[in-house]
Amino acid sequence: MYIDILPNDNVDLPTMATFKETAVGRTINALKLHLDDGEQWCAITGWSEAGAVAARFTPIEESGDGPGRLVSGGDHGLRLQRISGPEAATAVIWDVLDKAQWGEPFLLCLPGTETISADLTGGIE
Repeated sequence: MYIDILPNDNVDLPTMATFKETAVGRTINALKLHLDDGEQWCAITGWSEAGAVAARFTPIEESGDGPGRLVSGGDHGLRLQRISGPEAATAVIWDVLDKAQWGEPFLLCLPGTETISADLTGGIE
């Protein structure tokens, strides 16, 4: 998978990266991340010029680091927001002007990251 993101309203810096996919990805709308203040559920979506698109959680092989999970989105990256729990993900209204939200070009996660699929089923991969 090749990611090429130009500076946009969601992420300031250009990003190019290539990853070796090891299995088919799936659409997610929430995941548990380790942030500065500990583990936190975050709603997540892909972002494009037209707004929200699917965020994908894909098993990859990271050169030198072994297996990992790539979270990718649209041509403008990903958009995230802290939430109280995974059930709150569907209530988020995505907006680049919302200061509670932030953009990322993509995320690399460890195997074992907790996620909630778009169909609201959970899992640890």
